[in-house]
Amino acid sequence: MKSPIYTNPYFISGTVSLSYLLFYTGYDKIRGTLVPNNVVDVFLCRRGVDWSLVELNKALALAALTNMLIGFLPTHIAQLDRKDQTTLVWISMNMLWIHTVYSMYKFYSFSPRKLMAEKFLKRFSVFFGALGNVALTVGFFEKISWEATIIAGTILGIAHFWSMEVDYKYVLQVRPYAYLPFPLAAIVLGFVAYKYVA
Repeated sequence: MKSPIYTNPYFISGTVSLSYLLFYTGYDKIRGTLVPNNVVDVFLCRRGVDWSLVELNKALALAALTNMLIGFLPTHIAQLDRKDQTTLVWISMNMLWIHTVYSMYKFYSFSPRKLMAEKFLKRFSVFFGALGNVALTVGFFEKISWEATIIAGTILGIAHFWSMEVDYKYVLQVRPYAYLPFPLAAIVLGFVAYKYVA
C-alpha cells in the first residue's frame, strides 16, 4: 500500500520550507503583520540581491531545523518510518550545510579572525552550529547512535539558533513563526527523556 503524500519526506520538507517563506519571510516586523509583498520582494530582488539572499538563508536555516526536528519525532507521532526519517534528516543536513557555508561567506568572509572578533555569545553560537552539523552528519552516516544524533542535533541546533538571535538583554529577536522549533524541540527531547525513565 502506497504511503500518503503527507508522510513523504520531500513533501514535508517542501511544505515546511514554503511555510517559512510565507509566514516568516512574509512577516513585517515593523507593521506586525503578514505582508505578501515581502515574499515577492525576495524573489524579484526589489531590495537588492544581497537582502534577498540573506532572507532566503534565514528561511532555509529555520526550515532545515524544523525538518530535522520532525525527522527526530517518534515514528508513531510523525507517521514516518525509519527510512523516511533518515531521508528527512538528510535533506535537513544538506540545507544546514548550505546555510553554514553561505553564512560563513556573508558574515565572516571565511575568516577565522573576523569570527573571533565577534562577541563571545556569537562565537559560541557559531561553535554550537558547527558542532550540530558535525553531529548530524556523523549520525546520518551511523557513526554515532540514532539517539545520540537526536539529542546532539536538537540541543546544539536550538542552542545555535537562540544564541545567534538574542539581543544584549537575552531576549529573542525573531518573527513569531520562528518560534516553531522550540516546542518541537521540547517534544523531541521529552520523548527521549520518557524513553529512558519509562
